[in-house]
Amino acid sequence: MNDKVSLMTTVYLETIFDQSADGLMICDADGKILKLNRAAEILNGVKASEVLGKDVRTLVKEGQIDRSATQEVLETKRQVSVIQTTPRSEYTLLVTGTPVFDDHHNLCFVVVNERDISLIESMRKELELARQESKRIKAELTELTLLELKENNIVAQSDSMKHTLRLALKLSAINASHILIQGESGTGKGLLSKFIHKHSGRAKMPFIQINCAALPENLLEAELFGYAKGAFTGASANGKIGLFELASGGTLFLDEIGEMPLGVQAKLLKCLDDHEILPIGGIIPKTIDCSIIAATNRDLETRTLNKEFRLDLLHRLNTFTLSIPPLRNRPEDILELVRITLKKYNKEYGRRAQIGYKAFDRLQTYPFPGNVRELINIIKQAIVMCDRRSLDDYLVSALSRTRNIRTAAQPVKDTGSLADKIWAVENQMLSQAAMKCLTTREAALFLGVSQPSVVRKFKKHGIVITKN
Repeated sequence: MNDKVSLMTTVYLETIFDQSADGLMICDADGKILKLNRAAEILNGVKASEVLGKDVRTLVKEGQIDRSATQEVLETKRQVSVIQTTPRSEYTLLVTGTPVFDDHHNLCFVVVNERDISLIESMRKELELARQESKRIKAELTELTLLELKENNIVAQSDSMKHTLRLALKLSAINASHILIQGESGTGKGLLSKFIHKHSGRAKMPFIQINCAALPENLLEAELFGYAKGAFTGASANGKIGLFELASGGTLFLDEIGEMPLGVQAKLLKCLDDHEILPIGGIIPKTIDCSIIAATNRDLETRTLNKEFRLDLLHRLNTFTLSIPPLRNRPEDILELVRITLKKYNKEYGRRAQIGYKAFDRLQTYPFPGNVRELINIIKQAIVMCDRRSLDDYLVSALSRTRNIRTAAQPVKDTGSLADKIWAVENQMLSQAAMKCLTTREAALFLGVSQPSVVRKFKKHGIVITKN
């Protein structure tokens, strides 16, 4: 009876050993393989007849496995788990070797358990791919965020404009302050500043803007910093809160900063350094907390050389600089801008006007010295003034007429400072180089200056080569 029970137990153990989904292997105290099951054969890509009686060290030397848990158990006399690759089967295995000791604590066997983790490795790779896909989707969502700008006539089909808007998004994400936006008149500096504010942590707080060129020095100072009651003749009896205070927690946009009088510049610099303002006629400073964004279409570096703009203020304002390329350097944006403008003003004026290839081709070659603002005005005028559904003939005529007027006009105004004239001529020559050349090196040869100078001047004027 005992023999029968013993036989049945052996059969059960053999069945369990052979039918286990995990690979099982038994080695002796010298590292020789005594037994392995079917799963171990499959996982290691071997036949039992090939490896029985072999030393596991030999399998490593022959390259059948890259490392042996049994070998490490023999060396350490303790349980060891390793990741093992098997070239013959291309499985990745989690192998655990467990020492078996006799009653005298002598090592007599090593039992090895092998589990396929190729699936886990595959899942890890899939997870990594999923993470990469997530990043891609986030990037696309960023692009979709950029598309929101179209409602405000900001379009980014061109690489140069996409680059500018991506930088703007990054600055928004970190709630950056002291941002200087450079670009020609009509490129959308004000809209970009609103975009930065909208996507920043200050979005729910006020966005206050002022055109520094629109007011004389005394009024500009009063608007920015406010004044105490009775500060000057004609002042309100209750005083006035300045724009810095009104923008508390939000954003203050200083447009046309290059036109700010020197006296106000000095006070603005102190305000930015101390984070405090002193209203006109006041004696108690007030702490300010707002993000500062400034914009200009002027060459501030040249104005500092001419003592028209403070160099220390320039350094304070342009911690981060964004350049908006002129419309003539991003023709890819014209079609989308036309489409948006048509849709907007057709709805506003109850029209169903259309623009065909004839007008669009003309728009593509027009230099748009007034940039996006000029394009919008031309389309709006055509919708209002042209009685036909097709605006092509009207637009072609209007664009030709406008260009002839500009060509007949003097390239540089007789009025204005020498710096203004130099800026205008330099801008015109750089724009021509950008339209004719494929690289900054070609532009340098075209203009007869060094390539670093061209790169620096392009950045200063917000001009980007888009042909390459």
